[in-house]
Amino acid sequence: MKFGVVSEAQVNLGMSYGVRLRETIKELVFAEEMGFDFIGTSEQHFMEGQWSISAPEVIMPILADRTNSIKIRQMAITCLGFNHPLRVAERVATMDILSDGRFEFATARSNNEKYMRGFGVDPEKTRDEWREHIEVVIRALAQDEITYHGDYYDIDGVSVTPRLESQDLPPMYATATSPETHYLAGKMGLGVMTADSYLGWEYQQMVIDEYKRGLKEAEPIDNLYSVNPHITGFTFPAYCAATKEQAFEDAAVSMRAMLKSVEDLAAGLAGTNAPGYQYWQKLYENIRDRSDDLEYLNDSTPMLMVGDPDFFIERCERLEAMGIDEIVLKIDGYGHSKTLKTIEMIGKYVIPHFKARKGSIPENSFTRVGIEGVGKFEL
Repeated sequence: MKFGVVSEAQVNLGMSYGVRLRETIKELVFAEEMGFDFIGTSEQHFMEGQWSISAPEVIMPILADRTNSIKIRQMAITCLGFNHPLRVAERVATMDILSDGRFEFATARSNNEKYMRGFGVDPEKTRDEWREHIEVVIRALAQDEITYHGDYYDIDGVSVTPRLESQDLPPMYATATSPETHYLAGKMGLGVMTADSYLGWEYQQMVIDEYKRGLKEAEPIDNLYSVNPHITGFTFPAYCAATKEQAFEDAAVSMRAMLKSVEDLAAGLAGTNAPGYQYWQKLYENIRDRSDDLEYLNDSTPMLMVGDPDFFIERCERLEAMGIDEIVLKIDGYGHSKTLKTIEMIGKYVIPHFKARKGSIPENSFTRVGIEGVGKFEL
């Protein structure tokens, strides 16, 4: 199991965007020290007072410069016309160079009606455009010169600069919530960043199975890249403290805020009446009806992961048994000091459970000789 942290630089009351962006960089850099495998940000637009990373391509090089070995993953590039695929290919190649081959990227077709309205995107065409956009990016990275004529992009004899320095294309993922996108990601040989969309454990297993079905039929475009079989489980949000009670006390306000934001996004997408977005109506209803029962949601969906290290270990083992081999934890919006503490808690008490040599986590010597009151999960 690999572990990652994603932040979208959620601003807190009374805080400037500048303060939060600088804090976010420090938090993600700290994750390398605590043993995480990858870090990243997603691309967000028009989310005033909430998520503030609209230009991840500016943040990524800073992360590359301030870290040494951790993978840096953009989660996710919105693959629609306002991000022209040739520009995306140029950015990916630049990040490949600046990170010494540590860059990875996920793709998405947008989960926000505000993006579509703001950039003039037709929601009925996003899946087809996403598929074409990815192909252009791949060809622009892998081929010395690209000529491509499709429904959305018309390109004649273009060579992007700079060129990749790595021998292979960076690992590529598709961010997916619908069964159709999971299957298509597998069919294309892409890794998948999966989420159950608060629809529950059975739904999560169903979409994982759809991805695996597609993966069995994988056909990378012209064999220009290797199949990436990784299944990354996405949490929204995650928070770890010494006790479950403390975790809920610290995270409750941020959890409710994030759920309300998702409820609004879901209502907007369902309201487009576009094909491929209608399951968001069910998502909207689930959150609307149970948003006050945080413990119920924490148990009924793998999207939420809030508890003590023992809870995290049990939850990650359950996800691992379902086929997930990477976990990306959205740790954001709690305040800088609490965010650093939860990253440290996971780094000290969760990640070693999956990565340390068997027997290297000893029985506590104090408790062995009968001393009471020994603190568990102390920082």
